[in-house]
Amino acid sequence: MSDGTLFDESDREVEATEWQDMPEFQQEDTSAYKKIIISFQDDKAVKDFEKLMGQRITDKTKSLWYPPKDKNDSLMMWVDSDE
Repeated sequence: MSDGTLFDESDREVEATEWQDMPEFQQEDTSAYKKIIISFQDDKAVKDFEKLMGQRITDKTKSLWYPPKDKNDSLMMWVDSDE
């Protein structure tokens, strides 16, 4: 008799044994320590802030990290060695 789930009870028992002795996974907290909103009076103020921060600010810039984060640190992806 189906209980409306994808797997039956024997599948659950097999799954439970497959996960035994697996290492615990801890997700590191990578969120910002503090966030603030900065408003600029004009374009000169933006350019001055850009120089001060040492980071480029474009019309599409929504946020900055200080100190700047390496782009490779913030994007993790799977790469297949057969490719």
